[in-house]
Amino acid sequence: MLKFIGFVLIFLSFLMILPITNSNTQSDLPKMYGIATIVLKDSMGNTLFEHVIHNQVVDVGTTYMLEQTFRDGGTDVSDTNQVDTMCVTDAPVPDGAGNDLETTSDFNIENGLTGNNCIGGISFITTATTASSGTRTFIAGTHFPDGTIVGGIGICGDNGAVSPFNDCSVAGDAPLLAVFNTADVTVNTGESVDITYTLTLD
Repeated sequence: MLKFIGFVLIFLSFLMILPITNSNTQSDLPKMYGIATIVLKDSMGNTLFEHVIHNQVVDVGTTYMLEQTFRDGGTDVSDTNQVDTMCVTDAPVPDGAGNDLETTSDFNIENGLTGNNCIGGISFITTATTASSGTRTFIAGTHFPDGTIVGGIGICGDNGAVSPFNDCSVAGDAPLLAVFNTADVTVNTGESVDITYTLTLD
C-alpha cells in the first residue's frame, strides 16, 4: 500500500512540473488599454483616496484611431497627411527598429538608396481593430538597383508625393510610424519582395 501511495505521489509530482500549453494564444497577446487615475480630496486638498484603473479601449475607439492614422480612402476622416507609405532602406540595422527616438529624418539619413524605394498613396484596409497595407511588391531594377540588400522597412507618410519615390516625407504631418529590421534580404536581378504591414490595436 505504501509503495502504491509512493508511485501516486511521484506521478503527481511529475504532472506538476509539466509545462501547461494554452491553445488560446489570443489571450497571451498584449491588449490595448488606457489608465485612469481617480483621486478623492477633502476640502483642504488632502488626498483621501486614490485608485488607478486599467480600462480597455473598445472597438469604436480603436477604429477611430486607425482611421485617424491611416489613409484608407474613406470620407469619415480626411486622408490628408496620413500614414500611407512603405519605404525600404539599405541600412544594415535600421536604428528605429530598436530606438523609440527614431524620426522620419533619421530614417532617411540612414537610407543610402537613391532609387524609387518607396511606395506611397497606399489605401489601408481598416477594420475595427486592424489596419493593413495589403501586399506591396518591390522589384529589383524598378524600386532599387539589382543586388540591393534590404536592411529594413519604414512605414510613414509621403505628403502627397508621386509614387514611387525615394524618401519618407519630412515636411508632411504624418510621422514615421514604425521601423522593421529585415535581417538583410538581398534582391537580385529579376527578383522581388512582397511586403505586408498590419497594425493591430486590441
